[in-house]
Amino acid sequence: MTERNVTYVVADRKPLQPRAERTRGKLLAAAAARFDAEGYTLTNVNTVIADAETTKGGMYFHFASKESMAQNLIEEWSRTVHHAFADAEAAGSTALAQVEMIFRTLARRLDANQILRAGMKLSLDPSVRGARQTYLRWVENTGDLVARAVEAGDVRETPAVHRLAWNLWAGTIGATQAIPADCDEVSVSTRIDDAIAAHFSSIATDHI
Repeated sequence: MTERNVTYVVADRKPLQPRAERTRGKLLAAAAARFDAEGYTLTNVNTVIADAETTKGGMYFHFASKESMAQNLIEEWSRTVHHAFADAEAAGSTALAQVEMIFRTLARRLDANQILRAGMKLSLDPSVRGARQTYLRWVENTGDLVARAVEAGDVRETPAVHRLAWNLWAGTIGATQAIPADCDEVSVSTRIDDAIAAHFSSIATDHI
């Protein structure tokens, strides 16, 4: 997988002094917590500033707007997805095994990291410019892996297979969105493990 497949690429920025770096990190963490719990539209910049225990000047030193913070969170998520694809490719596994590795890896990281959860949710928010293109790019990249698995004879070519990439991504974001309402308190990792097992058992050829 190459960088041309990434919609959001984190731009190089000058190294910050430790105090400024801490402030930036606190702002992103505070924004992620609010975006994760309340969504982009309902999140108020002043609340984020208060949660981060900084000032408007401190916020605008690092981010031009609420959308700028959202885009930085999407960039962090996009970078994580890119690394998951790259690591799976480097493992030298079959295309289908790469798909499984990618989603299991991402699910574990989503369980542990609110910044990533917020970034993924924001990637489908129509209020954030360019966000949806990032999401669709990763669906497309996953679809390419599924197509390779079909060519290799590892999965049967069926309508369900052609929907696999979309279904896995929709299931991942759905499981993450549902966390606050999940009375069983089942992790994203477990939900995705179940989804992978169900999807793969229905499409795999006999020699898998």
